[in-house]
Amino acid sequence: MRPQIDRALAEAAQSPLTAGMAVIHPWRRLATFVLLAGVLMMVMAFAVGLAISGLPGMREQAASPGPLPDGPLSLIGESLQVVLFASILGGAAFGILLAAALTYRRPLKDFLWPRRRFDPAQMGIGFLAMACVCIITIPIYLAMGSQWDPPILDPQYLDHTRLIYVSAMVLGLLVAAAAEEVVCRGVLLRLTGLITRRPLVLCLVNGVVFSAIHMDPDPVAFVSRAVSGGIWTWAALRLGGLEFAIGAHLANNLIIALFWQPFSQAGVSRDSAWIDLAPEVLTTVIMLVIVERLARRYVDPAELPARAAA
Repeated sequence: MRPQIDRALAEAAQSPLTAGMAVIHPWRRLATFVLLAGVLMMVMAFAVGLAISGLPGMREQAASPGPLPDGPLSLIGESLQVVLFASILGGAAFGILLAAALTYRRPLKDFLWPRRRFDPAQMGIGFLAMACVCIITIPIYLAMGSQWDPPILDPQYLDHTRLIYVSAMVLGLLVAAAAEEVVCRGVLLRLTGLITRRPLVLCLVNGVVFSAIHMDPDPVAFVSRAVSGGIWTWAALRLGGLEFAIGAHLANNLIIALFWQPFSQAGVSRDSAWIDLAPEVLTTVIMLVIVERLARRYVDPAELPARAAA
């Protein structure tokens, strides 16, 4: 077991996402990036928000964020809210990605899946794997006392609104998941890789930052998100791209929005018990096994000396 762990760590340390980007005057470049990212993030988020503000009901959603009142047509408001959230988040993420590409003079794909093309198979595998794990853990959460009231199965909502809700969740949460992965497992990982190439340090830092940006005061939720962020960082390092992490992130959020609680209620802070981390431990183990199995297929040992030299 120990030789396999050492091998995985060595290969992760030579990931294309943290290699091959030598920078002159790194702190000056970092300061430039922070300033440019702040400007472009606000410009892009404002532009996207302005573009969709003309949609019916969108101004009302922007004026009253947070949990929506329940009723037969509530899922329409939930759909508009996720579209608004995903659009602004996606615009901000693109601004940060563009700032990184301009500052470090690299193509956009170098922060996403460097040295290769987008791999939809990895994204699909990540989605299916995480969706299956989420379904497996539903009985565990129920046994621990969680309340299960799937929005898409709730008879109080009109049938056509449930269809609209599902469509909006799939599209909106895909954009949102991709945006968060681009910022955290793309730009942040690439830049922290300039400081250290140690995979465990990168996973820890990335996971903590990922959890912190959600600004949830619940310590259990903070740890849970940090663990998820660390796992998706490991997947990005091992597979050399963000596809698997985007798919897994989407599946996790989609299962919550469709089968646990409406989108607007998912962000409400709760006082969780530490025992609630038990399913997260199971999820972590399963996802690590899947990522390592995939890495054996996608990582060519012949490439490793070239990566190390880069």
